[in-house]
Amino acid sequence: MRRFLHGHAKSIALICGFLFAAVGAVWSLLVVDRLNDEMQRLSDASSGLSREIDSLNGIASEYFIANQQGDLIFILAQQGNARQDVAGLIYEGNILDRATPVRNMIGALALAGVFDYRQTYDAYAQLNDQTRAEPTFANFVALKQAEQAIIAQGQERVPLLLEQRFEMEKAINANAVAQQRARVIGVVASIIGSFLLLAANLIAEREGKGEGVAEVEDRASIANNDE
Repeated sequence: MRRFLHGHAKSIALICGFLFAAVGAVWSLLVVDRLNDEMQRLSDASSGLSREIDSLNGIASEYFIANQQGDLIFILAQQGNARQDVAGLIYEGNILDRATPVRNMIGALALAGVFDYRQTYDAYAQLNDQTRAEPTFANFVALKQAEQAIIAQGQERVPLLLEQRFEMEKAINANAVAQQRARVIGVVASIIGSFLLLAANLIAEREGKGEGVAEVEDRASIANNDE
């Protein structure tokens, strides 16, 4: 076995060097590229979740401000010394202002598949119109309850999105570790392949010198014999 390895050292080094170099190249093309594509997909998904969380929180904050203003406006409008014409215009304006974040929340939840946009918004718009036309306490409370139910669904979705983003970040970190490991494997395989190819060249050079020395010795021996 040792004699076989010694006699075929150059061929073995060439073959192994080629294989290791090929493995390093293929590993970089297939494994690393696949991990890069997966990393891009995970990063895009995580960014999408962050945008949705920020959007839901922003809509909720916008509604809470309009809701507090609406409560104050409604209470002031009920005062005996209030100018009903002015108070009524401010009240109707606030009801319209409140409709904007609610409509945005309905749209965001509809895109997420929580409910049907047209059905939910039509029901809310009808209640909103009725409250502006008949500014009674009962209608005002009914509108607030409908709005808060919609906003609450958006807030309930935020923890779920946060959990998904957390899992996504774990996957991103795991992917980064896998990429680093894959790059190391590819580099090591390429280095080993280059070393073996170099070894094959050195063996070939040494064999060439050995054959040259043997040829010179043979010629010297023949010359001595002729004398």
